Amino acid sequence: MLVHRWKNPLVLGDSRIRIVVGSPEEAINWLIHEPDQSTAKWRRAWKACRAVIEGRLNAEDARSAVQPPPHAKSLLNLLQHRS
Repeated sequence: MLVHRWKNPLVLGDSRIRIVVGSPEEAINWLIHEPDQSTAKWRRAWKACRAVIEGRLNAEDARSAVQPPPHAKSLLNLLQHRS
């Protein structure tokens, strides 16, 4: 059950695909499928989402840690290259 919701969900995508991430719990599911889990950005996002789930951080504070930069290789890029 999702107990934390962001006021404004993250919307990732382009003209072919759209991924909406609306909570730290959903972000955890998204992050687990990222190909490069050794980056500092990935670890920061993972720790922020875990902190929200464990009650140590406000959900809105974790949102910026999850927002990927526009040029980042991510699940979105993998999905685009498979089609």
